[in-house]
Amino acid sequence: MAGSDSKFVGSIPEIYDRCLVPFIFEPFAADFAKRLDVPGGGSVLELACGTGVLTRAILKSLPRDSRLVATDLNPPMLEHARRRLGADPRLEWQVADAMKLPFPDASFDRIVCQFGVMFFPDKPAALAEARRVLKPGGMLAFNVWDSVERNRYVEVSDAVVGSFFPSNPPPFFQVPFGYHDPAVLRSAMERARFAKVSVEQVVLEGTSPTALDAARGLVEGCPLIVQIQERGVSDPGPIVTAVAAKLAEEYGDAPLRCKLAAVWISGTRS
Repeated sequence: MAGSDSKFVGSIPEIYDRCLVPFIFEPFAADFAKRLDVPGGGSVLELACGTGVLTRAILKSLPRDSRLVATDLNPPMLEHARRRLGADPRLEWQVADAMKLPFPDASFDRIVCQFGVMFFPDKPAALAEARRVLKPGGMLAFNVWDSVERNRYVEVSDAVVGSFFPSNPPPFFQVPFGYHDPAVLRSAMERARFAKVSVEQVVLEGTSPTALDAARGLVEGCPLIVQIQERGVSDPGPIVTAVAAKLAEEYGDAPLRCKLAAVWISGTRS
């Protein structure tokens, strides 16, 4: 996960949390938390928690005697989440690699991950590790973005960014929006020996205060900005402005509203 498609560094965590989280991540965090059934006294492990949007949603309904361990491989994202959420006796933070989890076998009742699995370079290893640290009967649940075509706001934004680099467009969006085929997802879970596998497409609405906020998040609040800088651009302002103009044309401005498409996956350890 050391490539430019997963570098959440510098100003990315703050812009991500301010511009992208309320726009595209909070709707799915609320949906995710509603689907999650945590038993009293249960334990939850969150992978790739980012700035803590799902963490916050889970804590709202987590039983008082349960615990949540929120992990991420990127210390800057984890530190931003820790500062934003504050202290909670049910919550622990830990830097962890999803493909080599630092926990004993059968440690957790639930394992969750919101929009992180796409970035795992060895997905079979990550699924195997999740199964290892789950208790028998425990559930793994995660979601991934559906295709770029089913998330047109991304398709539009990617085309505008690419127009600035016609001979070498940044490929970032291929990663978060490139792991969505329901058959592939089901097969991966079954090969990892999960039972009762469920795969469901979910469509929600995203709202951003302005098209400029959305554009700033999509350009500067993710590793796309790293790939833009690698192409010699130190000021992304003109790119952000161009993306904002196109998004406003498609979805309106102040507020911007668009459809968001994802896929929900779950399975149990038999």
